[in-house]
Amino acid sequence: MFERYTEKARRVIFFARYEASHYGSCEIDVEHLLLGLLREAKNAFRWIPQLTADEIRSRIDARTLHLTAIPTNVDLPLSSAAQEALKSAADNADRMGHRHIGTEHIFLGILHIHDSFASQLLREAGADEDNIRERLAAQGAEQIPFSEPQATFRGSHGAMPVGPIEIHGIRRKTEHIRDMVSMLRLYNWHWHRKQWKPDDIIVNKKTGQISLDISLKGDDFAFVKDGWKKDHCFLCRWELSESSDEHGTGYTNGRIWLCIECCERFILKDYFASSHPEMT
Repeated sequence: MFERYTEKARRVIFFARYEASHYGSCEIDVEHLLLGLLREAKNAFRWIPQLTADEIRSRIDARTLHLTAIPTNVDLPLSSAAQEALKSAADNADRMGHRHIGTEHIFLGILHIHDSFASQLLREAGADEDNIRERLAAQGAEQIPFSEPQATFRGSHGAMPVGPIEIHGIRRKTEHIRDMVSMLRLYNWHWHRKQWKPDDIIVNKKTGQISLDISLKGDDFAFVKDGWKKDHCFLCRWELSESSDEHGTGYTNGRIWLCIECCERFILKDYFASSHPEMT
C-alpha cells in the first residue's frame, strides 16, 4: 500500500498509529492522520494560517475519548474514513501526475473527508482544497513542496516477491510485512535480544482499565506487579511470554518487541534489501 509514499508520508502513518494508540483507539482515524501530519510536515502550516498546530491538537484532544493506551506492538487498522482519506491522497497524486504520494497529498486527502472533525478544523484554519490543489499542480510533477523525494526500491530482483511470506509456519501477506518493516526502519533502533519478562501495570479501580504507565499509581489506580503477562511480535503477532521455549525470548528496542525469526530475518539481515526489493 505504501510503496509510492515518501519517507515523510510514511512517517505520518507511523505517527498517526502512535496517536491512535496513545488515545486508546482501536483504529487509526482521520484525526490521528492529521496529528501525524502536523508532527511531520511543518510546511503544511502555510495552508492553515488561522490555527496553530498546538491549537489543533488541543481541539482534537478536547473532543477525543481518552481510553487506556494500547501497547505499540498491537496492530491497529485504518478506519473506513482514514482509508478513504488515503485513497483520496492517491487520487490527488494521480490527478496531478505525481509519481510519489507525499504529505501534501495526505493533507488534501484529509480535507476531502468533509464530515470529519479533522477536515472541519483545517477548513476553519483557512485551508482551501481547490486552491491548494491548483497551486500544487502548477508547481509541476517533479516538485514535492512538503515531502522529501519518493522512496525507491533497491535489490537485484526489482519487483516484490510473488506470493505470501511464511513466518512460524503461517503464510503472511508480503506487502503487509514489507510495509511494517519499512515503518520500523524509519528510525535507527537498536534491537537487543533478551528474555521476555512480565511488566507491572496499574488498574483503574472504577473502570478496570489497565495501563503500563506506573506513574499513574495512586488513589484511583491499583498497582499490580507482573500484571502484563504476555506480548506479541510487532510484525507477525507471535506470542511472547515468560517461558523456557521459543516464546520466551525476543528482540526489543525498549518499547516494541519482535520475535526472533522476524528480527533476525527482516531487520538484522535486511531480508527485503538482500534478496528482495525494499523501500529506502
